[in-house]
This record gives sequence, C-alpha cells and structure tokens, in this order.
Amino acid sequence: MCLTSSGLHHSSFPELLRRTTDTSPIAVAMALRLGKVLNCDPSRDSLAKARTAALNDASYLRRLWDEAGVEHLLVEDGYPQPMVDQADMSDETGLPISRVARLEPWIVELRDQVNGFAELEDAFAARAEQAIADGAVAFKSIIAYRSGLDVSSWSGNDVESAFQAWRAAGWTESREHAKPVRDMLLRRALAVAASAGGVPVHVHCGGGDPAIVLSHSRPSDIFPLLSQHLGQPIVLIHSGWPWIEEAAYIASVLPHVYLDTSLSTPWSSIAVDNRLELMLGIAPPAKVMYGSDEASEPEVIWLSSILAREALERVLRRAIDHGYLDEKHATRIGVDVLGGNAKRLHGIAL
Repeated sequence: MCLTSSGLHHSSFPELLRRTTDTSPIAVAMALRLGKVLNCDPSRDSLAKARTAALNDASYLRRLWDEAGVEHLLVEDGYPQPMVDQADMSDETGLPISRVARLEPWIVELRDQVNGFAELEDAFAARAEQAIADGAVAFKSIIAYRSGLDVSSWSGNDVESAFQAWRAAGWTESREHAKPVRDMLLRRALAVAASAGGVPVHVHCGGGDPAIVLSHSRPSDIFPLLSQHLGQPIVLIHSGWPWIEEAAYIASVLPHVYLDTSLSTPWSSIAVDNRLELMLGIAPPAKVMYGSDEASEPEVIWLSSILAREALERVLRRAIDHGYLDEKHATRIGVDVLGGNAKRLHGIAL
C-alpha cells in the first residue's frame, strides 16, 4: 500500500511483497480471523472466493461493524484521489461519517487559477471556510510529505517570489520554492480553524510511505509551530511514529496537542502493546484517540478495531495489576481512547 500510494513500481516488487505479506503478523492475523468469519480456510484463494461472495450480501459489513463495535467513522477525504464521495461511502458501509477536509488538494486545484500568492491565499482560505460551513469537523495536512514539518514564517515578498519560482518550475516540489508557499497556507488554515471556534487541525507527523520528507518529519520539527498555537487543537496523526515518545512528550507539555494511535494500530502488530503503553504512560490518556489509518479494504477497519481493543485491554489490565489504576478508571480510559476523546474534540454527539 505504501509503494502504491507513493507511485513506486519495479518488476521485483510483486514477488517480494508476496513473501513479506505471507510472514507479516498483521496479514496473518487478517487471514486467520477473517477465515473464521467467512467459515473458510485462511488461504489466499479460499479467502478471496468467500469474501467475493460475502460482499454481495448487504449484511456482511454490518456484521463486521457489530463484532468490532464500530459505530462512526472520521474520514479524511484526501486519499485516494479523485475523492471518494462520503455520502456514498456512508450508504455502502451503513455508518455515519464525519468529514476531515485535507488541505493539499485545494492547493493543487487553485494554484493554476491565480496570478500570485495573495490570490491563492485568499482562495484557499475561502475554501477552508466553506468546508467548515459544509460540516467538516477538522482539517488535515500532509505537509510532511511535501516540504517537511519545520514550518517557518515568511515575508510577503519572499513567499510571492517563491510562488512564482514554483510555478516556473512546473510545480515541482522543493524546499526552496514550494516550502514557503505551503508553510504560509498551513498557517492560514490554522487561523481559519481558530476563528471558527477551534476546529481541530490534523497534521501527519512521523514516517509514512517512501515519499515522506523523512529528515523533517519528526515531532520535534513541528514543535515550534505548536508552541505558537497553544490555544488551537492540533492532532499529531500517527503519534509521530516511529518517534512516539517524542510526540507523547509534546502532548504532555502543550495544552492542546493530541495524539492519534494509527500506524501503531493496527500496523505495528505484535509491537502494539508497547506503542500504546508509551502513549498512555507519557501523554495524558484524555488526549489519545484511536485511529486505524484505513485506506484500502473495509475489513481493515474491522480488524484494526478488534486488535486495538484487545491490546488496550492488555495494557490497562497491566496498569491495574501494577497499582496505577482500578477497574473504574481503566474502563473510563478505554472508553475514551476508543471513541469518547475523538467525539468530544470534534463535536460529535456522545
């Protein structure tokens, strides 16, 4: 999935990916558990045949949601492109969906329609304001993939010159030309979110697919920006994976920085307990929110939810055994991490 999303292809990849998938704990878990649901052998051919038949039954996905306790989806609309219609997605899944509006597609759409950065900024802000008016519960930025998390402030002349140079270069991504433009547009999105009453802004933080600007994707890179927006709720998507301790520390010292568990859940597989212990042991549990990073098959939503619930139960049970929590407080933390914290932050009825 990471190779596909970053547009990488090579003749050696298919066989390599088959071998790595066959030994990946998360893929094995999917096969074993889905085989039980579909009452078939957990082999590729058997699962494919049984799943194809099951998808023709409208009750199949509902059965998965009921088993996993999934009742609501927060869906970011930026991947894949063209955007999947969220009303259709809600109809097909049978679940209510709250929209998280990604910023980057607006930049791509608007930059050819304007003469300079000032026009782009105004059009971008209008698009952000309209998204909130249309019901979006948050914004999302993947600036870590484009120019890095070390967001700076730029003068009007500098950012205008950078915009024109970026255009002349055919919109080729670079930290020399694209970065000033992207930095200032993210700052404008934060201003729009704040003026709308503190709409949360989600920021991809940490590693991702091979297209990431890895040298500028750590939680520490975005710390100066976070420190300048102490009153604005900002969610570090993926909790800075693999630098989770760094992100958890930041969430522990800055009042409105939150963490999302995705990548750890479900993709860290047998390492998930350790990842959750770091988040919940360092950051306030009231600022940790479950996420699945699901962007492919719907069964990943089901499997991720089940594996995360099981891991969270193990982690909280150990906290009880070691005298940090009792049953009442552990249950409250579990309920909040699995949904309550996200609902409160995004204004979704509990």
